[in-house]
Amino acid sequence: MSLSKANQGKKRKHISLSLNDKLCVIEKLEKGASVLSICAQYGIAKQTVSDIRKKKDDIRNFVLKFNMEKETSAVKRMRLPLDQSLDDAVYKWICQLRSSGLAIRGVEIQAAADRLAKQLNINNFKASSGWLFRFRRRHNITNKNICGKSLSTDNETIETFRKKLSDILKTENILPSQLYNYGETALYWRALPDSTQVSKAHTSTPGWKISKDRVSVLLCANADGNHMLKPVIVGINKKPHAIKNIMDKLPVHYYNSKNARFTSDITIDWFHKKAVPEIKRYQTEILKIPDNKVKALVLLDNCPAHPQVEQLTSDDKKITCMFLPANTTSPIQPMNQGVIYTAKRLYKKKFLNEILEVDEPGAGEEDKRGYKTLQNLKDHNIKSMIYNFASAVKDIKPLTLINSWKKLLINEEVEPDMADLETEDFHKIFLRGGEKSVTLEDIEFWLEADEYDLDNHILTAEEIVENMTTAESSETDECDQDEAENNIKPKQKLGEIKDHLNIVIKYVEDNDDENISAYYEHLRHLRELIIKDCERKKTKD
Repeated sequence: MSLSKANQGKKRKHISLSLNDKLCVIEKLEKGASVLSICAQYGIAKQTVSDIRKKKDDIRNFVLKFNMEKETSAVKRMRLPLDQSLDDAVYKWICQLRSSGLAIRGVEIQAAADRLAKQLNINNFKASSGWLFRFRRRHNITNKNICGKSLSTDNETIETFRKKLSDILKTENILPSQLYNYGETALYWRALPDSTQVSKAHTSTPGWKISKDRVSVLLCANADGNHMLKPVIVGINKKPHAIKNIMDKLPVHYYNSKNARFTSDITIDWFHKKAVPEIKRYQTEILKIPDNKVKALVLLDNCPAHPQVEQLTSDDKKITCMFLPANTTSPIQPMNQGVIYTAKRLYKKKFLNEILEVDEPGAGEEDKRGYKTLQNLKDHNIKSMIYNFASAVKDIKPLTLINSWKKLLINEEVEPDMADLETEDFHKIFLRGGEKSVTLEDIEFWLEADEYDLDNHILTAEEIVENMTTAESSETDECDQDEAENNIKPKQKLGEIKDHLNIVIKYVEDNDDENISAYYEHLRHLRELIIKDCERKKTKD
């Protein structure tokens, strides 16, 4: 028997590569290495190399999903959990506690898994020691990275990330116009300081209570300050009465969830269906970048409600996302360096100008401005809020957007432009509306009441389950407070509306301001439509 035949008769020793070794094999193949050289280096068969090549996308997605670290992970097989929803829920629970700097023990992970399994209606589940071992191994979680040292922000972490980001931008040749950040915040859109006349007037108004309605909002802009994506607003009701007939014409993207907070599903839908098309359209139509050169990197914080990074990647892999380090939202996230702050103050200024009654009472007359403001407040619905907020976002100066990136990119502190947005400026507005008892301290508290409502929100077990499943209440066309009031409140007669419009038209007609007189033709056209509507109703009667 020849030597070659003897070798052929020997059984090859089985070698099982780790997932990270498989990643290295994929990288070598993509760089042009021959199959034979890879076989020789790793001691594996040609068929093994072929199998790795075929499964390269699955391998990469698995490593991304379970946060494998190239230097430490020895995981060899892609073992998926028996119940993916429970696995995702437990991992999300761990991530939010870690992002808050809290230490977590194995027994606490097991207890959380048992609780979440009940919430998800998973029967016959027991978070045993074996389950904990497999969970930790699957997610590459060690005692070292879940227990012990606090995860509080430090300058070294920020500087390391800053250098990493700089290297990525250079390597990938990403322009400032292709670098984005999105941030979220809460907005108490119909709240007023407790010391206003409205707060006092409402106590004697039966059947109505001052609403502190909240929504969540999202702002996203690029680093050169020239592209702000359409804002996103999350409310409670799927189709609020005030906007149910114009959902596709709003100046924002509107979503809903049970508690008006962002969920993973909302974020994923917004990214793929709204953000990616908007970014591509901006680059091809405005920047004139060829389709095959379009790309973008979107930075986001590690909020518990955010999905995993691989779920926020465009289908062509050209628009990707990257998490900021834990606990760095406040110090370096661009949207938190004056953009969200400015948008909310601009909104609240528009809100006050819209609802405060400014006409002073005549001599000897009772000051009823508080009651009139209360009526204006009741009429201020979610539609008013959406259009005012969209207008506020448009009013943000490009320089504010540019400056918001300086802390992250070049470690330069820049104060936001506070012209006409200081506490004293709001105090003047309240005084014009007759709110003389409102103090600067009251206003400061009111302006900042919703500042930290959304940041680092720790999800309850129910909220984690809601992120994993589609909540039925979010899919129903519920009747909100505005709709209930509209069903009770009698509609104004068209004749009265026309009379009021005639006064407005006369005002515009006599005004020398070009910005005001520009609306003359539009108002006359509106009056014609009202007259036709009035005639049509008379014909029906």
